[in-house]
Amino acid sequence: MLITILDIEQPRSPTALREFVLACKDAVRADDDERHRGMLKKDLYKEFLDEIVPLSCFAVLEYPENYLIQPVLGNQGFDAVVLDEFGRESDRIEMTCPGDGAENARDARLTVKRGYGAIRMGKPGDEFEALVPHVLDTYRRKAMKDYADCTLVVAIEPLPPTSGFERYYEAQISALARGMGVIQFKAKRVFLLVLPDRLVSIQG
Repeated sequence: MLITILDIEQPRSPTALREFVLACKDAVRADDDERHRGMLKKDLYKEFLDEIVPLSCFAVLEYPENYLIQPVLGNQGFDAVVLDEFGRESDRIEMTCPGDGAENARDARLTVKRGYGAIRMGKPGDEFEALVPHVLDTYRRKAMKDYADCTLVVAIEPLPPTSGFERYYEAQISALARGMGVIQFKAKRVFLLVLPDRLVSIQG
């Protein structure tokens, strides 16, 4: 496997973390077996894709370059520790990537088997609308937990807007943020991250 726990948990500046992620993705794409393992989220690829990739996007948007981001794998209630310029803990980050896991897994298996996933028909914006219930359901479940010492980041990766529907896409993001904002949450801060580089503050 091209990605190890030691590599992932190495403290890095926001830019270095992003560069590490991009280098890993390039290496995996160049190897068919590894690319298929990644698409199927086998072994560490699930944590890498669901936590480390969006974490790297969030880090470069939110933290200064003299801070260090240290991913932490496991079930400890947070996915990364942020250290300030003096090496002191400044923040903890919990990442979550809502979506239809079963459908995404089926699509990945089809892509590995035949080279392309399921064919879907619909109007511009349908894919985003289908994502919204998964986001809000995951967000409500997270709201039942105590993240008082964490920054929670809800990361989504919808398809880019179809030409001519950019305003509708922006309205969908705004509506989702409002829907998240009415849910009571115990956390230092909450963000909606629209990958790769759109950050919306929900709380804090």
